[in-house]
Amino acid sequence: MGSAKTTCIATVTLVLVMALGAGARSIAKQDAGSRGNGGKTWPRDPYPSPRAIHRAQQFAASRGDVSFAVIDDSVGLRGYDPDRQFSSASVSKALLLAAELRRLDRDGLPLDDETKDLLEPMITYSDNGAADAVYARVGDAGLEEVARHAGMRDFEPTPGFWGGDKVTAADLARFFFRLEANLPGRHRAYAKALLARITPVERWGIPQAIGHGWSVWFKGGWRPAGEEDTSGAVTHQAGLLIHRRGERVALAVLTDETAGDATGFGAIEGIAERLLAAPPPNRRGWLAP
Repeated sequence: MGSAKTTCIATVTLVLVMALGAGARSIAKQDAGSRGNGGKTWPRDPYPSPRAIHRAQQFAASRGDVSFAVIDDSVGLRGYDPDRQFSSASVSKALLLAAELRRLDRDGLPLDDETKDLLEPMITYSDNGAADAVYARVGDAGLEEVARHAGMRDFEPTPGFWGGDKVTAADLARFFFRLEANLPGRHRAYAKALLARITPVERWGIPQAIGHGWSVWFKGGWRPAGEEDTSGAVTHQAGLLIHRRGERVALAVLTDETAGDATGFGAIEGIAERLLAAPPPNRRGWLAP
């Protein structure tokens, strides 16, 4: 009796071992095939990769006057000197857009043609006169309210001068990563359409660096050296990027460089190229552990 019982237990054990081994081989085979087919992996691979972040950090350090921040869904915020404050120039027009649309929503006012005639040139071709008119409506209080809602920790307005607001790459990346949440629901599609339709002459930097498959909503800004009552030359850009594979990334690059392909524009493009040269992994249909 004992011998039969021992034989039964041994048989069951052998069957279990064989089943587990086959399952492990099957999972390993699926995982290898997944990596070979572009990456359905769990846990999430960070994007941009640590190597890409390191290359961008080295590039920024080599220039000495560049800060950047990138946010993704996997590990949060990374960058180079991301909390350094810069004078905003026209990148703060994205905040003016959000502030005016939030004001209309709060006060129950329509988005009329007069308002559109200010917001559209302010964003799509960075008209300063239109920005002055919007700033007169929302003031520093409106900008500060947007910054608080977006979780911007180091934003500082400059009274009377929207282009002198103090911003950081980390804060602008936070604003754009939660772009939809920072815009009132009934005006969200309108605002994103403006940020997607930047005029070609203003599409330097990030849009020049990204490959196929990305959609981008962004705002840039620059200011030459020598203007009175300013901190000097700056060139900035920040935006939200969503890949057709589902990857969501916010990127902000701020510089004290003048505008130009070899200077500020080139610095921003160089950071974006190093971060986004490789396509993101496929996030759909991950393999569970």
